[in-house]
Amino acid sequence: MNQALGILMILCLHLAPTAVSAEDKGKETVGRIKATLYIGTDGDVSLLGGKVTEVDAATVKHLGGIEKMQFKHYRKLGDDTKAVFRSYENWLTPLKPSEEILLSFESRGRSAEGGLRLDLELWQHRRKVMKSDPILQKGRPLLILGPKWRGGTIIIAVELIELTPSK
Repeated sequence: MNQALGILMILCLHLAPTAVSAEDKGKETVGRIKATLYIGTDGDVSLLGGKVTEVDAATVKHLGGIEKMQFKHYRKLGDDTKAVFRSYENWLTPLKPSEEILLSFESRGRSAEGGLRLDLELWQHRRKVMKSDPILQKGRPLLILGPKWRGGTIIIAVELIELTPSK
């Protein structure tokens, strides 16, 4: 009986640090971001494959209004939305199930203007191809002119969907 009590006490001591880690402030959600992957092309859109979808007129107008992003055709390749944790790195996979294009991000806190500062990295074929530290504002997507792909050019839109109120 005493041996069983001793084992129980040892287990309790080992479990105590777990209770502290359950309150990890780094896992607290500070917002949500979305990455949308578009392709712009002047060529034949049938070469893009069957998984691409039409882009709404407002997005076409917005993208076409940027000098380096003017193409005859725009198509959406995919998107992904994730929570932003206070202190942890996360990954967006807008081209599911492929890991050909990934975005890693980590919060660097709120900006004075009410946005969210991030460490943002673009990965292609498991290689980091871009690193940036943008300040995302709700309703104002960050547009990144990406690599050439299937006769067109990848355009990545990273947008702050929600900023969690501070406690």
